[in-house]
Amino acid sequence: MSNTDILNNKLQLLGKLSASLVHEIRNPLFALKLNLDYLSTMRSQVSDDAAESIQSCSEATDRMMFLIQNFSDFSKKHNLETELCSINDVTQIAVNIMQSNACRINMYIETELEPNLPSIYFQKDKLLQVFLNLITNAIEAENTRNTIFVRSYMDDNDDSKFIYWEVEDNGIGIKDEHKEKIFEDFYTSKKQGTGLGLSVCKKLLNEFDADVDFKSTYGQGSKFFIKFNLNSKQL
Repeated sequence: MSNTDILNNKLQLLGKLSASLVHEIRNPLFALKLNLDYLSTMRSQVSDDAAESIQSCSEATDRMMFLIQNFSDFSKKHNLETELCSINDVTQIAVNIMQSNACRINMYIETELEPNLPSIYFQKDKLLQVFLNLITNAIEAENTRNTIFVRSYMDDNDDSKFIYWEVEDNGIGIKDEHKEKIFEDFYTSKKQGTGLGLSVCKKLLNEFDADVDFKSTYGQGSKFFIKFNLNSKQL
């Protein structure tokens, strides 16, 4: 075996180990982030030093998530292996994860999922990440009412069949001057945040011939929706 073959084998093994490591780190890190977000809502109930520590931990966690995502983005270009996924099943997992966090701030996530939707080929972890990001944004949208709606449904009115997934909030909405930039890297109107959530969602979906868009009226709320193409070459 040549030195080149040996090096290629080592790189392949390193890639597999790295992908496994990213997966093992990301899940507990995301749980840590959710709990830090919850603690951030209690800043007024703790000392200034404790609030500063929470903020510092949250910023460090954001940085770690950004680094892991960048590493994952690099490696995933070489690994687009997919599996059959039920959009409704992944949605229910996401809602179960987020429901307790929503309840802590007197919010409730209501689902309206069309039964018997076709499965799609996707990477389940990435699809879950997208749903979690969008639901998190809806929870943080300063809702005037206490319910967030998550829906899935089929659209077969034309030759191309699509499945739609959407999350709707009754929050403050998005100002017109922010709408063109909302999917740009590092752009955020939040006081805290990396500005990476929506841009990462869009990139992940585009890799599998899906896309995300939104409708929003400032002062009335927002609706983010994903369009899954059942005629995609990826499927």
